[in-house]
Amino acid sequence: MQKATPLVLVLLLAATATYLSVRPKKAVLTDPPPVAQAEASAPAPDLSKPQPTAKTDTAVAKVAPKPWPQASSDIAPDAAATFGTLENGMRYIIYPNAEPPKRVSLRLHISAGSLMEANDQRGIAHFLEHMVFNGSKNYTAAELIPKMQRLGIQFGAHANAYTSFDETVYMLDLPDLSADTLNLGFTVMRDFGDGALLTADEIDKERGVILSEKVSRDSVSFRLMEQQFAAILPDSLVTNRFPIGTEEVIKAAPRDRFLDLYTRFYTPERMTFIVVGDIDPKEIQTRVEATFSSMTNPSAAGKNPELGAIKQPEGIKASVFADKEVSSTDVSLTLVRPYTPKPDTAAVRAERMTLGIAHSILSRRFERLSKIEGSAIATGSASENVLFNYAEIGSIDITAADDRWQEVVPLLEQEFRRALEYGFTAAELAEAKSNLLNAYEQQVKQKATRKSEGIATVLARSINDDSVFSDPVTDLEIARKALDSIDLAACHDSFKKFWDATGHHLILTTKEKPENSDKELVSLFEESRGKPVEAPAARELTPFGYTNFGKPGTITSRKEVKDLGITQLVLSNQIRVNLKPTDFEKGRIRLLARIGSGKLTQPKDTPMLDAFATAVFEGGGLGKHSNDDLQQILAGRNVDTALSIGEDAFTLGGSTTPADFTTQVQLMCASLTDPGYRDEGLWQFQKAIPMIYQQLKHTPAGPQQEMDAWLHGGDSRFSVATEKQLAAYTIADAKKWLAPELAKGYLELSIVGDFEIEKITPDLLASFGALPPRAATPAALADMRKIRFPNAPGVKTFTYDSKIPQGVASTLWKTDGLRGNQPEFRRLNILGEIYGDRLREEIREKLGASYSPNAGADGSDAFEGFGYVIGQSVGKPEDLDLLLKTMRELADTFATQGATDDELDRALKPTLGQLDKSLRDNSYWLGTVMSQSQADPKRLELARGREADYRSITLKEINALAKKYLRAENALLISIKPAE
Repeated sequence: MQKATPLVLVLLLAATATYLSVRPKKAVLTDPPPVAQAEASAPAPDLSKPQPTAKTDTAVAKVAPKPWPQASSDIAPDAAATFGTLENGMRYIIYPNAEPPKRVSLRLHISAGSLMEANDQRGIAHFLEHMVFNGSKNYTAAELIPKMQRLGIQFGAHANAYTSFDETVYMLDLPDLSADTLNLGFTVMRDFGDGALLTADEIDKERGVILSEKVSRDSVSFRLMEQQFAAILPDSLVTNRFPIGTEEVIKAAPRDRFLDLYTRFYTPERMTFIVVGDIDPKEIQTRVEATFSSMTNPSAAGKNPELGAIKQPEGIKASVFADKEVSSTDVSLTLVRPYTPKPDTAAVRAERMTLGIAHSILSRRFERLSKIEGSAIATGSASENVLFNYAEIGSIDITAADDRWQEVVPLLEQEFRRALEYGFTAAELAEAKSNLLNAYEQQVKQKATRKSEGIATVLARSINDDSVFSDPVTDLEIARKALDSIDLAACHDSFKKFWDATGHHLILTTKEKPENSDKELVSLFEESRGKPVEAPAARELTPFGYTNFGKPGTITSRKEVKDLGITQLVLSNQIRVNLKPTDFEKGRIRLLARIGSGKLTQPKDTPMLDAFATAVFEGGGLGKHSNDDLQQILAGRNVDTALSIGEDAFTLGGSTTPADFTTQVQLMCASLTDPGYRDEGLWQFQKAIPMIYQQLKHTPAGPQQEMDAWLHGGDSRFSVATEKQLAAYTIADAKKWLAPELAKGYLELSIVGDFEIEKITPDLLASFGALPPRAATPAALADMRKIRFPNAPGVKTFTYDSKIPQGVASTLWKTDGLRGNQPEFRRLNILGEIYGDRLREEIREKLGASYSPNAGADGSDAFEGFGYVIGQSVGKPEDLDLLLKTMRELADTFATQGATDDELDRALKPTLGQLDKSLRDNSYWLGTVMSQSQADPKRLELARGREADYRSITLKEINALAKKYLRAENALLISIKPAE
């Protein structure tokens, strides 16, 4: 989150859902684990009988149903979906989908959020989202999460919720279709709807959690966003209803304010229940009716609020927002007008598509301008967004290089006016249309393997948008017809019509507010208006220049790993190839090439050279084509490639389709044999340097980088460079390191997805097979794999410069690491789950001192003996000592007294429940199993034995590891906080 321009404000508002969730999802630290059968649970309520409700006002049972958006549209909904409405007004959508198999995703959408709050309820909509997990008709606060865990449902990963301005959504992704699991899922969702107890004691206990979440979400960007919305929507309720609420309400709101919002707005007529998965629609329909039909509406239901007037300025209205901690300087031209909702029809989609194309072309123009030597533009974009069917916001945003906003203002004005006066070129339109059409075509090809959780999320988003959930084939037909009618005149007219207004906001966001800068903004803009602009120059299209890499190679050996469905080849130039055809993602192929030795060979005393080298390599295009040329040449094709530098390999990855596979492998080989190393890549990186150091200086990101360097013994490969040192790196520095490795280093290419081996083999031999000979084995580099970990016990504090009262407490215990130690590391992962659950219960639920304390195991597959167990909590700086003390004591208790069988079961079940899913995940096969399976054949055996190994984990093993590692005397206590 780097800037707070209106475009980003809109995106932040749209993302408030995930921003204000009951619990963040936790990253997986090891390979996706195995599956187990769900444990039998206590008898579930009889769903064939009406369920009692915790709400007392039940005067109204039947309401006029809200029509589905397809009722006023010429677009047919997806025929596979069942749309229904109960007599109480509650709607439901059921969608059968067998990917992943034997799983189901549930969503309960409530058309109510923070906009429905009264002044003395600010924050309660979000608070309610937490409270429904803290005691209901069927589950006490202490029962629900453990019961979910025993069924393989992990809090945060599979059970979550979010609150936005106009909606609250509850999400459950169930790991199986057993009766116990389905009963819990449906019972919990019903309880969320009308069964929350909202006891005063539980409300008081949760206040600290909400306040901790407010602390963890606080940032300069968020504060500026609030100020900017107050400027562009001064009379709007939106500016006074950010979902996190006010500290005053969070600390002291009495129970009756919660009950008031819950009973008036958590009503069936505002609810839509969504079920997507490997299910029988008729059976689910019966279950939905049995579960939710007994819900009732109150006699005095809450009404949607008036959001306030939207006033457009006359002429240019300038606003300046300054904060020394902001990471970049941005200039935005913003349009705000009232939005009149329109039905989702083919004509409306075509209208929006036309404007979207115009904005994408203008965004591309800013991208080109940013690559000119000395350009004042770092990045730029144009967009249109609709907020809550209430406000339409257009925004042209530019990030200024080196804070050169005075130069950016005329550039913005002139490019804006150039589009208004002259429109767009045929080449620009062709590129944009090709990319858009291709996106629709790929949705059709990938339809059969869409994931249930993704479909469920899209359905939930469609509710308040009032959009038709249509089939990808229908979407493609509408898009094709619309694109056929979109010509240069239509794009130009759409752009002019949208931006025609009585006035616009001109907004500057910067580190320090210059004197009279608001007047200077207007003066610069008006002065620029007096200068003529020329029509955009036409651009020639050149053919892709990399189709011949020499004489095709041959296959010198072929091995079939039949039980894993993998074919391993060795080519005549010593390149290794691993192939696994799958049907997990129709129409998609993923590729990953591991090359050379990565950070192991990073030159000494060159901190952050890896970040610099990646940027200039990626930003330089190819020898025959710049990146801008490639975007035009490859428009409408499904090819991409990106270099990243890992601890022990450079990786070149990409994804494509069967139709574009030839071009994809040609592009990857061109990146290896003829990288462009253009100066524009260097210029773009140098523009980013001040922004990088602003973040390192004013956010926890800087101390976290320092902590990482400290954990690696101060090794320069993990250290933070000085700003001067980073700015002094040259393309020659990057090339000197990268070129030999990419040209001659050991190369293992893995490919997984929708392909036939015999069909793609000729392309592989003509591209990768034609490259010069490579090293036959990876370099050992034993000395480069040694890292000096800090000695324990130890205490360390890192600081950053910020007014934001946010600190991070981390407690670490060194382990024997991951390299060559996978069985123990898997057990450490389970140990981390148990420890993390204890942190949740003590720090979040009892102390209320941190919103999301978490724990896990981390380690390196490249460095010898580098690994640790970590507990981490974000909280107020004054609470860090308490958090560190609590985390250390909980771990020491774990080490001395051990865990219980129930704790092991609750940690294992959700972990094991991921196995079936991961086995149908191309990313798992590509990154975890195949990518270096010829360099390290043990990886195949680890994959084979993964399920059995996880199932064999015993409490004795976990307790032995806790005793070995988690004692208090082994702990490193690390604080990150603002400087005094």
